[in-house]
Amino acid sequence: MQSLALIAFLLGVVTYSVSGTLYFVDLARREGASNSAAWAPRVLSAGTVFHLIHVVTASRLAGFSPTESLPFALSLSALMTNVIYLLMRERAGIGAMGVVVAPLALMFLLAEQFVGQLEAAPELPRLLLGVHVTANLLGLGLFLLAGVAGAFYLVQERRLKRKLSFAGLRLPALDRLDLAEHRLLLAGFPLQTLGVVTGAVFIAMLGDTSATALLRALLAFGTWAVVGGVLVTRATLGWRGRRSAYGTLAGVTCVLLVIAIYVARAGVSL
Repeated sequence: MQSLALIAFLLGVVTYSVSGTLYFVDLARREGASNSAAWAPRVLSAGTVFHLIHVVTASRLAGFSPTESLPFALSLSALMTNVIYLLMRERAGIGAMGVVVAPLALMFLLAEQFVGQLEAAPELPRLLLGVHVTANLLGLGLFLLAGVAGAFYLVQERRLKRKLSFAGLRLPALDRLDLAEHRLLLAGFPLQTLGVVTGAVFIAMLGDTSATALLRALLAFGTWAVVGGVLVTRATLGWRGRRSAYGTLAGVTCVLLVIAIYVARAGVSL
C-alpha cells in the first residue's frame, strides 16, 4: 500500500503539472480551438483520481481518517475544488479557470507532505466533528473556486475597460464569471454557517479562550459575515460585478488566514 500511495502521489504531481500547462497554452492562444482545450480537463480529472487514491492509501497507512488529519483535510479541500470545477466548467462557461485550479491542486498536494499533524481533542464527539470538518471542506472548495471566479472577473473587467489584449488571453465573459461566483457562494454559505456553529460548540466544550482560538473564531465568523453581506447586498441593493468580486475575495482571504493559523499551529514537518 505504501508503494501505491507513493505512485499515486507522483502521478498526481505529474498530471496536475501537465494539466496546468495545457490550460495555460489554451488560454494564451489568440484564436481557434486547440487540442490542449480538450485534453486539459481530462488530465485534471486523472490527476484528481490519483490525488484521491493517494489520500485514501496514505491516510490509512498513517492511521488517520482523512477528515481528522490536517494535511489530508487540506488535500481533500483541493479535491473538492477540482470536482466542483469539473462538474460546472462547461455549463457555467468557466473552463479557463482551470489555469488556476490545476496549480492550486498541485500546491495543496505538495503541501500535504510538509504540514504537521494536528489531532482533534479526544473529548469531542466524533459524529459532530465529522460534520464540522466535512462542511468546512465542502465550503472551502466552493469558496476557493468562487474566489478564482472573482479574481478572473476583476482581471477581465480591467482588461475590457482599458482595451488590453495582453497575450491574446481568452477569458470567460463577465456575466458568466459573476453568475458562477454567485452560485458558488450560495452553495457554500449554508456549509460555512454549519461550520461556524459547530466550531462555536467545540470552543464552548473545550473552554479554549487562547488568543489563537479567538482569532481563528473571529476570522471564521468574519468569513461568514462577509459572504453573507455579499449575498444580501446583491439580493437587496443589486450589488454585483466588481463589488461582489471584491467582497468574495475578502471572504476567501479570511478563509486562507484561518488555514494559515491551523498550519502554523501544527507546524511544518521536514
